[in-house]
Amino acid sequence: MQLISGTALAAQLRQDLYQQNQARGVNPTLAIILVGRQEDSQTYVNLKQKAATDIGGICRIVHLAEDVTGHQLLLEIEGLNRDQNVQGIILQLPLPEHLEVMQDQFLQAISPAKDVDGFNPINRGLLIGGRPLFVSCAALAAMEVINRCVDDIAGRSALLIGDSFDLVLPLTALLVARGCEVRVMPGWDGEQCLKADIVVAEKGSAQSIKARHLASGTLLIDAGFHWTPEGIKGNVDNNDVSGLSGYLLPVPGGIGPLLIAKLMQNLSRAAWEQADLKP
Repeated sequence: MQLISGTALAAQLRQDLYQQNQARGVNPTLAIILVGRQEDSQTYVNLKQKAATDIGGICRIVHLAEDVTGHQLLLEIEGLNRDQNVQGIILQLPLPEHLEVMQDQFLQAISPAKDVDGFNPINRGLLIGGRPLFVSCAALAAMEVINRCVDDIAGRSALLIGDSFDLVLPLTALLVARGCEVRVMPGWDGEQCLKADIVVAEKGSAQSIKARHLASGTLLIDAGFHWTPEGIKGNVDNNDVSGLSGYLLPVPGGIGPLLIAKLMQNLSRAAWEQADLKP
């Protein structure tokens, strides 16, 4: 399989966005609400902060205490909604346990025009209706690869393994809108054949997908993430599938960097559109 470098594609997208922002005289500002001090969350926030700088933007971290109340968090979101110097708002997930029950309420509180993660239920509903404002960055990252590797999506078959609201569900809507035949497999037993033109593997275990599970010519997007004694691994055994024809977006260096680049694309578009609305 031909490996696709998500890192290289992401760098290209960020460079393009930097040039477009410079030409428009725009410095997009992203506000990231971070609750508590989870190490993984801080790592992701740092990556997003660097990406915002790369596109000529600004990243503002709103760091709240672990024991912040739901009411206090809603007040922070409302303040950022009103702040005309902020074009994009994201709530870094996961939240502390005492706030998880209110997650949908927090996401819905973010202005749809600043919801650059595409998680607000309004934006998710607009996607289903075929008129999306902002789409989840994970789904956009997968579509970026599909558009580059598949000549004509209409009439193709896609198999999505998982059930997430940030990747599988929005990607299903995007592919169906393009005339693709989509099958969703919420889970995988590790043995079923994954026969489709496009396979997106979110659910699974480390290196569980082998060559015997796939057809030649498949575009395989690995969206798994596992810490192992040998380092970070995805759901695909990269060495085992290497002899097949087709394309592989691997882990690491695949969908992760592209997802952040697509977040920057959403942020830039939000800034452009909001600038056009100003008198």
